[in-house]
Amino acid sequence: MALLTPRPTSPAEGLHFVENFVGNGVITTNLIGQNKWTTTAIGNAGTLTYLTTILADDPPGGGMRMLTAATANGDGDAVHMLANNARFRRSDKGGGFAVRFRYPGIAGNVIAANNFYIGLHTTVTATAPTDGILVQSLGGVLTLRADSADHGDLTQAFAGPDTLTSGTTAVLDVPHQIEVHWSGENGQGGPRLVEAFCDNQPAGSLYAVIDDDENATPNIVHWQDQGAAQSYELDVHWFEWWQFLNYPTAPAV
Repeated sequence: MALLTPRPTSPAEGLHFVENFVGNGVITTNLIGQNKWTTTAIGNAGTLTYLTTILADDPPGGGMRMLTAATANGDGDAVHMLANNARFRRSDKGGGFAVRFRYPGIAGNVIAANNFYIGLHTTVTATAPTDGILVQSLGGVLTLRADSADHGDLTQAFAGPDTLTSGTTAVLDVPHQIEVHWSGENGQGGPRLVEAFCDNQPAGSLYAVIDDDENATPNIVHWQDQGAAQSYELDVHWFEWWQFLNYPTAPAV
């Protein structure tokens, strides 16, 4: 699948963070993937594993499977990097994140009440973040979010990708690739236009009001709210985040 925008190729250009969730052994807290993601339990901790069965259309490396604990309603896990290490500053070339996920079609798994927040954001619970740019899935229904503690939250429901049910909802056992891009400058110094793409098709857009000093972190939150104890799965094959820098204006000579 083609990538939609360029990424920085050097730290002098900006940041390019890539995680394929490959490892050598059992996942443990603070040792997830190549980049040593940590995990925070939501209610009762579930089980995180590396995928060992690779399907024909899966990328090399497999990914991570997030399984909720069969203990109580609302259980789940947040898998995240260092808190507040991402800022949404404007730049001429912008930035974004991308992720490939699948609700696996294994025995007992469903999409209804099987939820996630994925992107750059602040929550490690089932509560919506105070700051961030992310994609939300509530029972598979996808929504683009741009949340600002200072200026308010904006959302745009996905609409139109023909790989989604009715253009809005993920399909069981079908991988979906999402890219979210931001560009321009809003009145607070943060990015203005935020656009979402699903499986290489436009899915939604909004105008963000995030400040350039509002912080977030690469963050994957998965939980279930079926109303009782359930073991529900989500696969995340990889996660990517990039942000171009602006060079300072050269002094007059």
